[in-house]
Amino acid sequence: MRVVLLFLLVFCSSSIFAASALTVFDHLGQKHEFSREQLLSLPQKEITTSLPWVEGERVYSGVTLLAVLETINVPISPKVIFVALNDYKVAVPQDDFFDYQPIIAIKQNGKFMSVREKGPYWLIYPISSNPDINNADFYAKMIWQIRDIHL
Repeated sequence: MRVVLLFLLVFCSSSIFAASALTVFDHLGQKHEFSREQLLSLPQKEITTSLPWVEGERVYSGVTLLAVLETINVPISPKVIFVALNDYKVAVPQDDFFDYQPIIAIKQNGKFMSVREKGPYWLIYPISSNPDINNADFYAKMIWQIRDIHL
């Protein structure tokens, strides 16, 4: 019984650790991994917005994709593919990152987001301050539980 409990403890802790890493694949297929701590060391940005999936306005904090790409010195591609933990994928046009500056949210109301709370990373657009993007097309781009980003 102790062996089973120990195995479960090790398995669960490694799964939690793996879930907190964000992987970026560049144009050449090269893999760049970022821990949550590395992402927190980059310039942080906050977006206060209401979203269809949560009640009321919330404050999301995290990093812009451009700040992440600057650290690995790679340009942004015309379409950026985000992949969730469940392999759901969404393509986001390059223009969105310049026009709306969505963030890869790490925290919601100052607290880290668990997988259950759509974390560890969630692409958040400033919906409340941009009524023109408060629609289903932009909701579909706000992928949560982000695991990988492909340029």
